[in-house]
Amino acid sequence: MENGMTPVDELTSMIEQSDAVDVRLALYREKDAWRIGYGEVLIGADSPPRERTWTYGEDAFIERRLPGPLAADLVRGMSQQVAELTVSAPAVQDSGSFQRIAGQVRYNNAVLPWPRTEWQLSPMAQAPTRPRKVLVGDGPSFLNTEAAFNAFFYKATVENGPRPTHMLWRIVRADRRGWLDRLTIASDALTVHVKGTELAGAQVELATPQNRQIRPVGTTGRLRFRLPRGLAPATIVMLRSGDDWLDFRYFPAPQPGGDNDSSIIWDLPGADASVLIAGGESQYVEFKEQLPISEHRRKMLKTVAAFASGEGGTVLIGVTDDSQIIGVDATKLDELMLALHNMIRSNIDPDPEATVRPVSVDGKTVLLVEVPAGTGWHAYNREKPEFYLRRGANTVPARLTEITSRFVQQQALPW
Repeated sequence: MENGMTPVDELTSMIEQSDAVDVRLALYREKDAWRIGYGEVLIGADSPPRERTWTYGEDAFIERRLPGPLAADLVRGMSQQVAELTVSAPAVQDSGSFQRIAGQVRYNNAVLPWPRTEWQLSPMAQAPTRPRKVLVGDGPSFLNTEAAFNAFFYKATVENGPRPTHMLWRIVRADRRGWLDRLTIASDALTVHVKGTELAGAQVELATPQNRQIRPVGTTGRLRFRLPRGLAPATIVMLRSGDDWLDFRYFPAPQPGGDNDSSIIWDLPGADASVLIAGGESQYVEFKEQLPISEHRRKMLKTVAAFASGEGGTVLIGVTDDSQIIGVDATKLDELMLALHNMIRSNIDPDPEATVRPVSVDGKTVLLVEVPAGTGWHAYNREKPEFYLRRGANTVPARLTEITSRFVQQQALPW
């Protein structure tokens, strides 16, 4: 990630030069006009958004594809017609903070396949505090403005913040010069597929603390790197052009389950269990000596819920805490797998898309419970929901503030 500051004049010029941009606005009525309380601008999307207009007595929410010059004038504070409403924005500070973000990385409630740069513009003056009112109008009804805002921008069903108060505009520019479209990780090789509009001279670098390989992208956009010892910890796959990066992926641990990235494919049938066991228990890996019962079952289900609520992970049954492989009874595989599925389905809400499969390791059968990263909370105990997070190799109860904030942050609305 990179960050810094950009003058507002440069930002509005960048927006103005675009033929069209996608805009989402939260408005409030001020006398006979509509003022922007918060706005988002996306530059470089591939298809226009679904047009939406929710209007109420003193609040409105609009999503449109607009001409770049019109959107730039909105950011400048000039009055414009949007969805048959006269709209203007308060003045902003002279510069905005920016952050460059790799593809597939979640940030500020959005995920894009391409790398992007995001700017935040703060208002010169704090927006006025507005009374809480029930909203009834041309859009869905809500108990208050915060609930409508979260539903419109984040598809979240919460009635309170975190509505941005520190910024007036969020401007996003998708970078299509080059991106890592797909990475397939096998036990002995990494295959990278690259796409982009400006790939002449681009290279892909595979770097670890001990070694590095660099290859030109070429005309096919497909590169294959040999991994004689598998994927090493702290590996970086960097798409670069000269001294500038276009996109990258970072693998702190050499195993599946720790990423929330649809571009990464783990092709490690059987071999992945050995890698996971060798790495020991971690934020993404939990060992169980046998199919747990009573209190031990409760502990395992809490961990599954934590994996599903966070970045995913794998439970290996048939492995001791000190990484000794003892296996499970291979003659009862169907019975064990059915029991695991039923335990998860009966105790975790919503039911995570966990996969249970047997693998052979050192001549013994180990059951893998592979839990993908979720898009929201998964609670243990349907009757009295409990929420958990993974902290290192431990599963811990989530705090109330974490529960509240992540209900919004993990239910993102991609542009």
